[in-house]
Amino acid sequence: MEIWTTYDLADFLMFSPRVYFRLIERYNQAVWPLQVAFVAGGLLALVLVMKRNRAIVLPALAAAWVFCAWEFLWTRYAVINWPASYAAAAFLLQAGLLIVNIRAVGAPAPRAPRYYGGIGLMFFGLIAYPLLAALAGRSLASAEIFGLMPDPTATTTLGALMALSPKVPWLLLPVPLLWCAFSGLTLWALEDAGAWAPFASVIATLALLLAGKR
Repeated sequence: MEIWTTYDLADFLMFSPRVYFRLIERYNQAVWPLQVAFVAGGLLALVLVMKRNRAIVLPALAAAWVFCAWEFLWTRYAVINWPASYAAAAFLLQAGLLIVNIRAVGAPAPRAPRYYGGIGLMFFGLIAYPLLAALAGRSLASAEIFGLMPDPTATTTLGALMALSPKVPWLLLPVPLLWCAFSGLTLWALEDAGAWAPFASVIATLALLLAGKR
């Protein structure tokens, strides 16, 4: 038992920061110019959330989760981090849940704190996340884009769910929340300055859930 106390998070990593962020850079290069299409699609989804059009928003979000699952988690990330293959399966599950729960995200708008907080969380995932690479001292080539990378996709989805429904869509929250927590711990172990972002997404979502009850 005492042996485990000698370990820290970094000891469980299967890759170095250089390998991880180089993987993202090469991924971004390989899929260019899909970044432009996904950001535009995400902004359109934001507008549709404001118009309460869940019938289009949730399938669009599901497509983003499927793309992340296959193109990043399974095809690339799992090569250097085998647990990512299980994450890919969870992402596919989330995509399916988004589709089958379209009616669970109700038509009436939630209370103002949750609605505007959800919109703000979507902005964070769509606009702020790509800038975190530069703020963390990394190349913009390693920027994380909604629809292409898991973190901004999970954050944007959490924001949409908060803004779309007065009732809490409990089945749709565990996967994005758990992913953000896992990613935050990974970035923390990598000693990346952007590790706070996925944790912030979790905290913001929990705060909005509490705010919606008042």
